[in-house]
Amino acid sequence: MASALLASCHDRQNEFKTYNYDGRRAFLLTADEQLWPGGDTLGVDNSYSIQWPASGTLTPEAEAEMLLRCFADSTATSFSQAADRWLSHTWLYEEGSPAIHTHPVDSLGSREMYNYAKMTGTIRRDSNLATLSLNTETFAAYAAHGLYTAEYIVMDLDTKKIVHLNDLVDTASLGEIIIRAIEDLTVNKDVNDCLFDECRAAGRVNVPRDFYIDSTRSVIYLVFQLYDIAPYACGIQTVSLPIFWLSKHTPLTPYCKELFGPGCSID
Repeated sequence: MASALLASCHDRQNEFKTYNYDGRRAFLLTADEQLWPGGDTLGVDNSYSIQWPASGTLTPEAEAEMLLRCFADSTATSFSQAADRWLSHTWLYEEGSPAIHTHPVDSLGSREMYNYAKMTGTIRRDSNLATLSLNTETFAAYAAHGLYTAEYIVMDLDTKKIVHLNDLVDTASLGEIIIRAIEDLTVNKDVNDCLFDECRAAGRVNVPRDFYIDSTRSVIYLVFQLYDIAPYACGIQTVSLPIFWLSKHTPLTPYCKELFGPGCSID
């Protein structure tokens, strides 16, 4: 962990503290036989720069979910443990094979082909909500192209819990409502132009995990990762669900109405 810088956000009621963490690890992988087109040696370069809520901001269960969402680690008990394990990933199918040996290095120099993963995360606060925007980019040497994600974790600072879509609406029928929003709302025209034919034919999509709420508390933005509902060339897709429109198509939970206030009313 290269550095940790304390940052604070203030309001009249309480103080919300976050820390900025940075880390990087580079190493060479050598195999007992040629496994890659370039020979028996491959480089790996992993790095992250992420803003993280101070300890105690969330419940222990929510903190564990944060680590799972960000670092895909279900057993880590601390940020440092999860981050350290993430930096050690080789991004190989052969990971863990006894035929591959790891050699830490300061840098990979001018090596042209190597595996890498980059993660950046920033937190935006809006009253009692804080949203972690997490972006990752990964590339496997000799692959046709890299992959990237844009993930979001919404935190309620009052309850100290992570907000999920099913806290706001019944997600059982939301897949059909999303299709309607894509096809009927002008704001979603670009998504409609890219939508997979099979999604359109099915009349529904799988409800995504990632979403965020705008600062005016009037729109829920659903985020679909690469290949979820559109080709790679179209990129990550964001579907706008104006809360006033959404309230006409599905009941909103009491918690949702509390978060969004008057915008939930259809009267």
